[in-house]
Amino acid sequence: MLRTKGTNETFPDRGTAVHRRSNRAGRSAAVAVISTVLLLLAGPAFAIAPAGADKSNARALTTTTASLSPGQSGWVSVVWTADQTVTDWSTTVSAPKGVTVTYPTTRGGADTSLYGSDTLVGTTRDFTSFKLKVPYTQTTSFQVVLTSRYSVGVGNSANGNGNGNAGNNGNGNGNSGSFTTTATVTVPVQAASGPTFTQQTTSLAIKAGSSGFERIAFTGGQADLTDFSVRLGDLPAGLEVAYPGDRASAGLNGDQTLVGGSADYVGVRFIATDLRPGTYSIPVLISYTAAAPQTRTASLTLNVS
Repeated sequence: MLRTKGTNETFPDRGTAVHRRSNRAGRSAAVAVISTVLLLLAGPAFAIAPAGADKSNARALTTTTASLSPGQSGWVSVVWTADQTVTDWSTTVSAPKGVTVTYPTTRGGADTSLYGSDTLVGTTRDFTSFKLKVPYTQTTSFQVVLTSRYSVGVGNSANGNGNGNAGNNGNGNGNSGSFTTTATVTVPVQAASGPTFTQQTTSLAIKAGSSGFERIAFTGGQADLTDFSVRLGDLPAGLEVAYPGDRASAGLNGDQTLVGGSADYVGVRFIATDLRPGTYSIPVLISYTAAAPQTRTASLTLNVS
């Protein structure tokens, strides 16, 4: 015979197994729903980094480099930092069409690394350098994208970060391996200022009856000048000149380009076999290409004794 207690539970006679309806499944479902809602409301605060994630937080601190001018080639740098020590640092740079990127030759020219070494010690700063050649047609600021690759917790177990510590072996946070970070940096472009170039040699002294090469030196301005060459204009009676390779003009000794801020020279052979002693002013015709081919006339004082 069955006895009834309340409306939900039925008790059989003694000796019969007791069966109760459980609400445990319903309570579990409710807890799961509430937990899901809390996680959605909390958002990133409850996010869990996946296994093997990069916890070094390596990042660029530089957002804008030093300014360059149209036609200029120059070195710029970007400062980096990290919360943990990273090694094997390598950076490559992507630039807009027409802008040329050059890396230091110390690493073979395919990439650049940090100034001190290829290790960025945690919480310190170091920088990468690279050279940009800006075309004359680039008159506004532009952006470059730096991609840096590095290792975390690899090969550091013996000396840690190099400061005598026992070793980080993944920096104690379980993150090790190779990682990549990128940074977009702005390169300002401003109009060049100052002279296009400077003729450093404005006078020469030779002996009457002599024959030999003399140097006429130049220093570049802010922008690069390609196809740089020099020839002398009207000569005084008794003087002849010749250029290397029997060419019609003299090119630079180092290259055909007078790089902005650099110094170079041209060689001219002065043949003064029949030249009388005295002081002579000789026109110097200087040709080069900036945004377009140009020719300028300077002068050279020749003192003959």
